[in-house]
Amino acid sequence: MIFVIAAYSITLGVLALYGVLLQHRERVYAAAAGAADEGGGESAGAIRGFNPGAMLLAPIWMGAHGMRLPGMVLLGLETGLLWMTLRGPGSDVEGIALLLGWVIVSAASVALGVVGNRIAVRHRGFEGVAAFSASQLPWAISGILLYTVLLPWAWYFLVHSPKG
Repeated sequence: MIFVIAAYSITLGVLALYGVLLQHRERVYAAAAGAADEGGGESAGAIRGFNPGAMLLAPIWMGAHGMRLPGMVLLGLETGLLWMTLRGPGSDVEGIALLLGWVIVSAASVALGVVGNRIAVRHRGFEGVAAFSASQLPWAISGILLYTVLLPWAWYFLVHSPKG
């Protein structure tokens, strides 16, 4: 089991980090070259694309980008669903509610990844494509490390800890 977790962590983590860093590099090079998009100038270039940090760390990202109440609601929903998942559904109705809850949370996170750049530009202002990309890069790296390193290993050590 430990080899499966190691393979998962290393492979997916490296691939995700590589993709995020390529996206960042592309934006920085485009900004340095002075490449402006067709219709909206430099700010339209920053708004385009997917925001993996917003998707992976949705409740925390929302709180840091001016959406405190929706972020707290999503965090509460995720915490409740996690508790129900760990406890185990007691009936079929609870199982269906649990599945529906995770689908809603996942859909909200993906939607936030799609519109996250627009929200970030609106909340933080726009100082340039390179600066914007640099401000969102730590969110993406933190989310990737959380889901590919921290959570799988924490799960492994919790499940396989010696029962004392």
